[in-house]
Amino acid sequence: MQQHVHAELIGGPEDGRSFIIPAPDTDLPLGQFTFPSPRDGEAPCARYDRHDRRSDGVWRYQYAGEHNILR
Repeated sequence: MQQHVHAELIGGPEDGRSFIIPAPDTDLPLGQFTFPSPRDGEAPCARYDRHDRRSDGVWRYQYAGEHNILR
C-alpha cells in the first residue's frame, strides 16, 4: 500500500515550496530528490535531503546544494 505525505522545502532556490509526495509502506518519504529532475536535462540541479518532521506531520527537506548530474 502506498500513501502520501506533505513536504516542505527549506533553503535554496525552491525555499518555501510545499507539495505532496509518495511514501512507501515504512511511512518514510524519499530520502532526497532534485529540482529540476535530472531527466529534464537541466544542470546543475538543486538537491534537497530529508531533514525532519514537524509536529503537524509535514516532512521538511533541507537544501543540500547544487549538483551536476552526469549521464
